[in-house]
Amino acid sequence: MSEFETSREEREVLAKLRDGLHQSDPAPSDIAEFAKAAFAWRGIDADLAELDFDSIEEDQLQGVRSTATTRMVSFQAGQWMLDIEFDEGTGRLMGHISPQSSYTVELHTSGALFSVESDELGRFEADSVSPGPLSMVLRFGDGSVIKTQWVVL
Repeated sequence: MSEFETSREEREVLAKLRDGLHQSDPAPSDIAEFAKAAFAWRGIDADLAELDFDSIEEDQLQGVRSTATTRMVSFQAGQWMLDIEFDEGTGRLMGHISPQSSYTVELHTSGALFSVESDELGRFEADSVSPGPLSMVLRFGDGSVIKTQWVVL
């Protein structure tokens, strides 16, 4: 037996340890769902919108603990800039894309998936959005797609 092979006894001990860990400290179900959703999008044919601004980072840089419940986040994908504003107190998510365009936005959260339509000025609103992981997929009339990276609101 080489130094990297495990004996039957070692495998049994490892299996018992693994079972004990799963029973004493199981992974939260929303974390598993989040991981599955992230893995499912690994090969999507879309432009990835990268995080450009996050108001929570501004507060941390200033060393100030914010009491505001509104979070502002911006994403950039090529010529597109997507700005969102989330009010944790009301659960309202508002967004705007520039340059202005109409699109459908799919909101992916750890607990739900739903779609809303933008207006002709590129604005959208969604109510009852829970704080937590969020990713958005924007689908335009010409078939182009933009997907944001995951952020935790």
